Amino acid sequence: MNLFFHPEANVGIKIQIDPAEATHIAKALRKKTGDEIHFTNGAGKLFVGQLEVNKLEVFANIISETQCQELPVQLEIAVAPTKNNERLEWFVEKAVEIGIGNFAFLLCKHSERTHIKMERLDRIVVSAMKQSLKCYKPELHQEMSLTEWVKNCNAQKKFIAHCRASADKKILRDVIDKSTPTAIAIGPEGDFSEEEIELAVKHGFVEVSLGNSRLRTETAALAAVLTFDIVNQ
Repeated sequence: MNLFFHPEANVGIKIQIDPAEATHIAKALRKKTGDEIHFTNGAGKLFVGQLEVNKLEVFANIISETQCQELPVQLEIAVAPTKNNERLEWFVEKAVEIGIGNFAFLLCKHSERTHIKMERLDRIVVSAMKQSLKCYKPELHQEMSLTEWVKNCNAQKKFIAHCRASADKKILRDVIDKSTPTAIAIGPEGDFSEEEIELAVKHGFVEVSLGNSRLRTETAALAAVLTFDIVNQ
């Protein structure tokens, strides 16, 4: 099955396909008028659309819908943007394929980048969602300070992963609860500062380790997503 995304998809309406996807549908997939394809609106609905194809434009008449059985993954990863944009984009793509609810991007004391291209990341999210046949589109939250995010995070389980020595640090896989809304903070290459860790702990975050290896930011973030996914199998 090929899956396409249109945020306004709904039964009984006619939608125009984005030009890039229209070209893919008409030329690569060789779809013709009357053929059916699948859409999602990113909010848990799977639609069937009947195509109208001409040389310049492609439309779809939405004729049916199904509520996806999968539920939004109750995981938010808050990660400090990497100096190299491609590494952050790689993480976002893989995290969507595995399953994630939200992304937040943290501005920390040791951050190497303070601005990210949200529109490009959004396109990566949509592409990965379609590739992995998911009907829920993860949310992307604009860059914010660690302080702001920590104070406003309302997940039931909250963790901050860091490399500093701490007698209170747990192994992430041992403290994750199945099906519990969870937030995990991943710091920059220079790690969180002592003050940032103390602030998080003050607001209910549990200090965790991802294992014995020292990981790059994007690797640590993906390890956290995988750990959550495996525990919830």
